[in-house]
Amino acid sequence: MIVFSSPRTVIDMPPPVISKISVTKVAARLLAHRGGASGVEFALLLPALIVLMIGAVDVGTLTFQEMEVTAAAHAGAQYALRYGWNQTAIQTAVTGATPLTVTATPAPQLLKACVTGGVVTTVSGSTCSGGGSPGNYVQVNAQAAVSPLIVWSAIAMPSSLSAQAMVRIQ
Repeated sequence: MIVFSSPRTVIDMPPPVISKISVTKVAARLLAHRGGASGVEFALLLPALIVLMIGAVDVGTLTFQEMEVTAAAHAGAQYALRYGWNQTAIQTAVTGATPLTVTATPAPQLLKACVTGGVVTTVSGSTCSGGGSPGNYVQVNAQAAVSPLIVWSAIAMPSSLSAQAMVRIQ
């Protein structure tokens, strides 16, 4: 018997018991114990869950950026519709329409065009193929670079997003 004493307490500890347990019995007891199985399963699945979560964030960010680029092109077209043709002002409307870094690339264009069968077709003359005179149209483009959180080798992600809007002005 080992006795530890201090001025205040006395601890009485029995000597260590060394028993002969076979290795097979210890292994059988460890394999029968299932207390940490869910923790191990979670640890194995966690990397896959993280990759799926980052993929969902990337797709959501891409969708949001696509909407922002489209809104920027529409803002430029709306400016042209309201104030008329001014290339610099339209470019400023495109770049200032969203907090996303958007450029008006290629630059806005003033086109002479006719609507034929629901399609806007540019013309060089003063009359349309179906008769009538061509109208003035402004074509506005917006573009932004895309940078995903992870470079996905199995999924083709665009490196840039672009949108186009066209409006007829006076």
